[in-house]
This record gives sequence, structure tokens and C-alpha cells, in this order.
Amino acid sequence: MTTERQNLFLAAMTSLFQVQQSVTDLFFKNRLREDMGFVLEAYVRENLGEARDYVRSLKQLNKTLEEIMYLERADVLDLALAREQVLRCIHASLHEINLAKQKPVVPLVTEKATTIVQAPTSRPISPPQKFPRRDKKGLTETQEKILDFVRQAPDRRAKEVVNEFSALSQRTVKRSLKELSDEGKIIRRVEEGGAVYYSAV
Repeated sequence: MTTERQNLFLAAMTSLFQVQQSVTDLFFKNRLREDMGFVLEAYVRENLGEARDYVRSLKQLNKTLEEIMYLERADVLDLALAREQVLRCIHASLHEINLAKQKPVVPLVTEKATTIVQAPTSRPISPPQKFPRRDKKGLTETQEKILDFVRQAPDRRAKEVVNEFSALSQRTVKRSLKELSDEGKIIRRVEEGGAVYYSAV
């Protein structure tokens, strides 16, 4: 990862912390904190070669900022600055991903020849990246297991789901629940006391 991208990330996180302080709605404050956690986790994993997860988490964070801005739940100037920083991070990451896809060429010069020949360089073989295995419906194995568990009984509490999959990190389970909810596979319902329930569609 380049120093420029590290600086962009730090600038974005600083702006996001500023926005978080100005968010007036508790629901959006918690959602923003959760999305920032996903971005931070993906940023650390990106250094291990998982850049697409980082971009995906940044896009989700940008979507949350758009909703907060639309509903006017925080300072507009702070939001605008944070969104600009997040979009810069997305742009820089996508640019690096595209550059990595292109094969570099180096000139090869022979002693007898006077012309320069372009030939692809050989790059070291890197181990295959581990992405979650997806089934035909586009779900990861973890999402499929969580969906099956939610289908077994209506109105599963979020705590039940987290406890059932205690072998996984709490953040992974919550992210999977959020993605399933965003994709319309399950319905998320929040009670007045703050308890969260999930039901299969």
C-alpha cells in the first residue's frame, strides 16, 4: 500500500470521527460506528491482499453517509468533507487494483540488435487469495448457515444468532446479518427497547 493511500485513509477516518461526534440520531451513530469498524477491519486485511473487501466496506460506509446527509442527522459540512475523503479512498484503491491487473513490460536489449523488444516480465507467483466461498445464490457459506438458522424460528434475536455462531467473531456475524438484510434475504426489526430481531423472508 502506498503512503498516499495511507494518508488518504487517515484523513478519511479523522473526518469520520468528526462526523460521528455531530450525528444526532442514536441509530445512525451506531450504524456509522459499525461501518467504520468494518472499514478498519478491511483496511488491515487489505495489507494482506484483500483489496476488494476494503473497497466494498468503503462503498457501504459512503451509502450510510448519504443517508445521514439526506435525513440531515449531522453537520452538513462535516458530512460533505467525510464523503469526499471516503470517495478519494475508493478511487485510489480502485486505481491500484486496476494497475495490479496490468502486466508490466520491460525493454529487452540484445548485444547484436539495435531495436528494443517489449516483453512481459515474469512476476512472482503469489498464493491465491482466500475469498469466502459463495453458493449459486451468491451467499457465502457463513451467510447460508446464518440464513438457515434464522429460518428455523421466526423472530430470532440478534444475541441468539451471535451465540449460535460463537466460533466466528461477533463482527463477522453482524456483518453477515447486515448483508443478508441489505440483500432482502432476512428482515431486521428493532423493538422500542433496542432489541433487534431477524426473520426469514
